[in-house]
Amino acid sequence: MARNPHDMIVGIDIGSGSLRAVGCIYEEGLRYPSVIASYKKSIEGIERGNISDTDEVSNAVVDAIATLEEESGHDTLHTLISLGATGLSSSHASGHAQVSRGDATVTDLDIENAIKDANKGVPDIRNKAVVHTIPMKYKLDGADVPGDIIGMRGNKLEVKTLFVTYPQGFMNTLKKTLEKAQVKVTDIVAGPIAESIPLLTKKQKVAGVALVNIGAGVTSLLVYENNVPLLVSTIPVGGDDITKDIALGLKVTLEDAEEIKLGKGPMHSKRRVEEIIEARLEDMCVKLSKELDRIHRRELLPAGVVVCGSSSLVPRLEIVFRSELKLPIKIASNELVRLTGDSLRDAGWARVYGLTFLAPQGNEKEAFQELMTAFWHRVKNFIVQFLP
Repeated sequence: MARNPHDMIVGIDIGSGSLRAVGCIYEEGLRYPSVIASYKKSIEGIERGNISDTDEVSNAVVDAIATLEEESGHDTLHTLISLGATGLSSSHASGHAQVSRGDATVTDLDIENAIKDANKGVPDIRNKAVVHTIPMKYKLDGADVPGDIIGMRGNKLEVKTLFVTYPQGFMNTLKKTLEKAQVKVTDIVAGPIAESIPLLTKKQKVAGVALVNIGAGVTSLLVYENNVPLLVSTIPVGGDDITKDIALGLKVTLEDAEEIKLGKGPMHSKRRVEEIIEARLEDMCVKLSKELDRIHRRELLPAGVVVCGSSSLVPRLEIVFRSELKLPIKIASNELVRLTGDSLRDAGWARVYGLTFLAPQGNEKEAFQELMTAFWHRVKNFIVQFLP
């Protein structure tokens, strides 16, 4: 059933420096969600992407939704929240299950049982909230099975799974904040996965690509290969760290340092500013390389690295990243302009816009049933129609 075009889908990203939100509807004849309202507000109740002041953030969420509804004249049907804070991470684990049907045909239940078995292999799982469970690779009776395994015949099913996790304490704080805001949340989605929808092409995802979002306090990393996520990770370094380095190095205020970082502030030695920025970017690349080592993909991503986020345009970033990561580098720029008909220009909006692709379809009953299915089945079947 097609969406009612009068029902607004809201995507919200609670970042270290600001809260962003967009309201979208689906219009007949258009392939992508239409942006009908947007919202951005600076907030201070966030540390490295995690909520430190629940009152401030909940008030900002309430204000965001009220502003979007007033600006658009639409009521909110679905609200999706992104996660991009430190602690967002992923682990690979394998599990197995005996095929349950008498005719040895693999069903969704068998996959679920194998994933439950794999869950036992996730490190420190008792202190983590599982955000997404994404099957990466199947084996049936010891043989690799490419593509969809449902309906195939065999006895023993093995599933290699990507578990995207978030510290349980931080998740509890997020839920408490949303409860204060009295927001009925449709889904909570890993931010890197959400923003990959408008920013990455299927060709890049198949070849092997890394998406790096440099936010104010956190840098996130998402790696795709063969059109499947291999890694979701965050490191506690962002654009604010560059600003602090400039403030210390040049003995200027944080306000002036931010302007200098953006090439707008008081005149200082250009080379000295570049040296300070380069040192922090090199440190960032060391941390990103360590994450790539976890999945054995350092210098092995043919589609290279796509960089987005509020600090993706700092001077010499592309040069330093190419030298340190030894991969092709692309700064995300006009992707959103093309998809949104110029409604959104800054790639910093990619995360909230990508969330709106993931709202359930149809009426409330269908939406509830769809939310009960495995996340990856929903994403895989749904976003294929939106691939650029």
